[in-house]
Amino acid sequence: MTILKGIFIILLLAAAIGFAVHNDEAFSLRYYFGLESQPLPLFLWAFLFLLVGVILAGIVAFFSKIGLHAKVHRFKKTLADLEKKRNELKSSIPSP
Repeated sequence: MTILKGIFIILLLAAAIGFAVHNDEAFSLRYYFGLESQPLPLFLWAFLFLLVGVILAGIVAFFSKIGLHAKVHRFKKTLADLEKKRNELKSSIPSP
């Protein structure tokens, strides 16, 4: 499995290098109110926005994971309470 993962990473890297070689013309982005960015090659803009997307996805995943951990903690506490009640009920029933 690690060999396939390595081959996939090498192919992805080769595709990224090919993209960079073919898209090296510099241009600037124009924003609202006459704002304009520094001229950079297209591949740098693409990699920059990819990096921003990965960072934002990581932040969203992090907060989602925190919420899931809190939910699991609440479920474990509820389960412990229910098991305690079950054991109390078992002990209160007289044996035949």
